[in-house]
Amino acid sequence: MSSGWIAAVIFFLAGAAGSYALFRSWQRERRLRMQFLQGDRERASRRRRVFEVLHILGDSILQGQPDTTLHRQIAEGAVKVVESEGAALYLLDDKGLSLVPRHYTKECPALIALPERIVTQAKTNAGTLPSYLRLHSVAPGEGVLGNVVLSQKAENVPDLRHHEKFDGETNPFQQHVAALMAPLRHGGRPLGVLAVASDRTQPFSQHQLEMFIALAEQVGFTLGNAQAHHEAGAKRQLEAELSNAREIQSILLPEKAPEMPGFSIAARNVPARMVSGDYFDYVPVSQTHLGVAIADVCGKGIPASLITAMCRSVLRSNARETFSPTAVLSAVNRNLFPDIREDMFITVGYLVLQKDGASVSFARAGHTNPLVWRKATGQVDEIKAPGLAVGVDKGEVFDRITRDVSIAMESGDILLLYTDGVDEATDHKGLLFGVERIKETLAEAAPDGPQAVVNLLCDTVNRFKGGEPQADDITIVTVARK
Repeated sequence: MSSGWIAAVIFFLAGAAGSYALFRSWQRERRLRMQFLQGDRERASRRRRVFEVLHILGDSILQGQPDTTLHRQIAEGAVKVVESEGAALYLLDDKGLSLVPRHYTKECPALIALPERIVTQAKTNAGTLPSYLRLHSVAPGEGVLGNVVLSQKAENVPDLRHHEKFDGETNPFQQHVAALMAPLRHGGRPLGVLAVASDRTQPFSQHQLEMFIALAEQVGFTLGNAQAHHEAGAKRQLEAELSNAREIQSILLPEKAPEMPGFSIAARNVPARMVSGDYFDYVPVSQTHLGVAIADVCGKGIPASLITAMCRSVLRSNARETFSPTAVLSAVNRNLFPDIREDMFITVGYLVLQKDGASVSFARAGHTNPLVWRKATGQVDEIKAPGLAVGVDKGEVFDRITRDVSIAMESGDILLLYTDGVDEATDHKGLLFGVERIKETLAEAAPDGPQAVVNLLCDTVNRFKGGEPQADDITIVTVARK
């Protein structure tokens, strides 16, 4: 064989080998491209499913669906996105001390340690395991789920029973559980854990983990928004209820003072909140006598307003034909004492006026002392009367201490009753308005009548406070002898 022919054969074989190598390289490139395209299609499909789930959750929030529906949709949506057998949603309780199971899908394997008794019962009773999973909470740091909420890191768990944080025993219900778990948070605040799981030997892929983490981030944002939406709705409802309560309370306050030959009266109530723990009232005693009450419940808001309504009702029911203020307050104390909490009490000032101006009787149940401006001298006197607040004692001490006091009033004299929201009003330095300023304001306005006293005292307190918020309810009642 000639050397030329041999060279030709070698050249041909080399070319064939090169062509085969190129063909194999093309095949590998094509296979990789197909895998890449397939991966792209899977990623696109999962992204689409994520958007579909978020759309469903958004609609649920806007429609005001209950939390149970939202929780179910989150778990079922996670199953669709990751293509797992099941999912579980655990959320922290209000105090952040426990992970509470909010939804387990029907096919989701158990993700927490199972007690031996549950495993034994579940072998013969299909309802045992689902019931246990729905009811059993997990502490942060307990088991794999608790570790995820504690560490705030997502995990791809290829085999649950072999995880270092799994604290259960081998059982037929957790043989080959693969799981993805991710913490849920909103604004940096931990909310709980979302998990998907399948009973299989094949672990979840890195891409599934990435898509699941992305879903969990959006779910945390959704749950935070849902909570804000519910809180806003609850706030609007509370505001509506408070507004109704304020309207009802305003109806209970007298619209105007009664006309009497011997006295003229003016009053005002200024709540610190939507509703007041103060009240004043004009009480029909008889054809010849009128009762004037002012009261302040220890506390503010709804609880205090309820107590004031009770006090008003009981006082009115016991005032008819009773000319002794102490006797009326004693009856109020006996009736209310059993129903008032230990940390609450009511201060009451109660006048009984003879309508022709002949007499003024007063009793004080722990209330601030009334003041009287004397027209003849221009001086302000403080009326001191012994008395215990309503609700402090069931009656024995109250009846022994509280006494009627007769207040002498000449023509033009003005009697002032007020709650401690007046004298305890504070300025920006924390200084109290005090009784001396009240006396000065009373003396300044009294020559112009009882309404002028009410107006000037309210204005003076407001100027004194400056921009400081009103800390307590303010109630003022003035009685002028004609």
